[in-house]
Amino acid sequence: MSLTNSMIQDVVPVFNTGLFVPWYARQLFIASMIGLVIGLEREARGKPASLRTFSIICTGSCLYTILSIEGANMDQARVAAQIVSGVGFIGGGVIFKSTDRVEGITTGALIWLAAAIGMACGFDRNDIVLWSCLVSSIAVATIIITYWVIDAVRARILGKEFHSNEDP
Repeated sequence: MSLTNSMIQDVVPVFNTGLFVPWYARQLFIASMIGLVIGLEREARGKPASLRTFSIICTGSCLYTILSIEGANMDQARVAAQIVSGVGFIGGGVIFKSTDRVEGITTGALIWLAAAIGMACGFDRNDIVLWSCLVSSIAVATIIITYWVIDAVRARILGKEFHSNEDP
């Protein structure tokens, strides 16, 4: 569905309550909730960028996208490029390198994903939002399960080797 300035007048019913809200309010709410869900995963892992960060990034990207659609004389591609640049700066700020390790790269990538999902919300492309959330959730779940399996196999192998070395 393409968005026009007249759509600002369009309203959406809210759960048969008789309350109507503008389409963009619904999209901002969806973006905020998706950002919270992404941040919840980071919060559970004790990462510094968590609930507020991801909710703000997702909602802010959505808002800038809506403004690029509704704003007078604004080039949507330029606004989108600036969102990507700004989020890249934020994402780069959470990545740290020590002598033998790089930390924060997953958080940086998730910041980038949250901004992209926020932009899709802003463009009112709920199909893209749904599929990107679904695919990224499956990918993350698969990676987590893979790490659990690898850790279990390592523990089993190292446990057998450790016991066999102790008993002559």
